[in-house]
Amino acid sequence: MKVPDVIAAYIEAYNAIDVDAMLACLADDVHFQNISAGNVDTETRGKAEFEKLARMGAGAFSARRQSVTQTITVAERTMIRIDYQATVAADLPNGWKAGQSLAFSGASYFEVRDGLIVRIIDES
Repeated sequence: MKVPDVIAAYIEAYNAIDVDAMLACLADDVHFQNISAGNVDTETRGKAEFEKLARMGAGAFSARRQSVTQTITVAERTMIRIDYQATVAADLPNGWKAGQSLAFSGASYFEVRDGLIVRIIDES
């Protein structure tokens, strides 16, 4: 299962909770959406907005891991199925409690342009 290099680097940085390395994989005009239960619940446009979200997310978890279980790449577009595991670092407004373990599956869609990620859609 071959994941394009820039996407593999992004996932590796995500798992390491290394926001700077995540940002190095993104184009300045990156567009991010998170879809939960069929609704867009988070959206950013541009690297600066994404960075704010990523830094907030990095502080919410003491550990997190995305494991790629399936991938399809056509031209500059890649769909991946993900198994996600995380440990919550502090009580969160959505009801998750510090120390709580999370596990779920989802999918992510990536578009790449000139070797950088320009679009990410996460769905769970």
